[in-house]
Amino acid sequence: MKSTKITGVWTRSSSIHEKEIARKTIKWCIKYFGLEWHNINIHVKIKQQKDCWGTCEEGNKDRSYIITVDSGQSIRDFVATIIHEMVHVKQYATGKWKGTGEREAEKLQYKLTDKLWKEDIL
Repeated sequence: MKSTKITGVWTRSSSIHEKEIARKTIKWCIKYFGLEWHNINIHVKIKQQKDCWGTCEEGNKDRSYIITVDSGQSIRDFVATIIHEMVHVKQYATGKWKGTGEREAEKLQYKLTDKLWKEDIL
């Protein structure tokens, strides 16, 4: 049976609140994008970053992805950044990636943040 695993590396600047928001947002994205059965591993890092709100990269193992999110954002921007990076996870996992993938991620980040909020996930 395939499944998705979420792990994390939390820095001292990561609050319990940020960790819980990240987990809930990622789980919601996994369901929303239909990634439950793609057997992926998502590793999350929450830390202060310079000049970047978030990144997504492929990990060393097949179907593993590393999401890094800046901890110095408002809650709405923090959630939007996680969603933005989860769009990239979806693009990697499904092989549906156009250009840099940024157009789709930027188009969806706040639209889906608002949808998540309306569904009372957070």
